[in-house]
Amino acid sequence: MKKLIFLDIDGVLNSQLYAEKHIKEDNESNTSVKYPMSEIDPISVGFLNGLIEDTGAEVVISSTWRFGHTIEELQNILEQRGFKGKIIGFTPNLHSKEPAALRGNEIYKWMEDNIEYSERELTPYVIFDDDSDMLY
Repeated sequence: MKKLIFLDIDGVLNSQLYAEKHIKEDNESNTSVKYPMSEIDPISVGFLNGLIEDTGAEVVISSTWRFGHTIEELQNILEQRGFKGKIIGFTPNLHSKEPAALRGNEIYKWMEDNIEYSERELTPYVIFDDDSDMLY
């Protein structure tokens, strides 16, 4: 049985607290990690890796980071911060089609469009997101 993680990045793999600490450390040490890797908290990535290792889940990116990046680019960005999982896709962008599109609807549409993950049995999944715009 395939398991999925629908992953937001901003607010999940990074945070205001991380950014403030990271900027302070960079200024003190005169070093920095290249953008956009600098936006990703390796400790949060470690927690995500633990879940992936325990469950064998694969990742679908629901974050706005899916705009302007390929799957391979995001895989590389996350791997440079310690990510050990596999990104298998992006949720579709419904905002151009539905003005009030919610991220939950985009996740639902991805499940509909990728029937191999939902046919015959309920696919176990989790949604990591710092927002509440999920299904009605």
